[in-house]
Amino acid sequence: MSGSDHHRLLNSLLNRLRFSLLQYVGESWTWTPDSSADRLQQLQGLIQRQQFAAGRIADLLSDREAVITVDNYPRDCSALHFVSVDYAKPKLIADEEAIVSALRSAAKALADDAEALRLVEQIASDEAVTLETLRKL
Repeated sequence: MSGSDHHRLLNSLLNRLRFSLLQYVGESWTWTPDSSADRLQQLQGLIQRQQFAAGRIADLLSDREAVITVDNYPRDCSALHFVSVDYAKPKLIADEEAIVSALRSAAKALADDAEALRLVEQIASDEAVTLETLRKL
């Protein structure tokens, strides 16, 4: 795989993280009862960690002077505006499963790029923790 192929793959991962369902929920008005404020704090922590991961990929691409293209949220996300965490949870889990799968697949494709591979493997590990936390939320 060439350097430009690596950059395209990293850029797609960047967009996948930056415009994930978790990020959308973080920008919408998610609701929990006052008695579940800790659940909302946990969710916000997961959102921030994912934002940090996207930033790390963006930094790597920037350091390599790669062109970064930006996507947007899928249209079907708008159905999750002003919903409860319980309503969004199954959809968040499914999206996070897809993200973890994409990261693990990308790690295989980046085997000849030690720096990118290390970063993607770290993020895949963090996102796997996010997935487990969402399941327990």
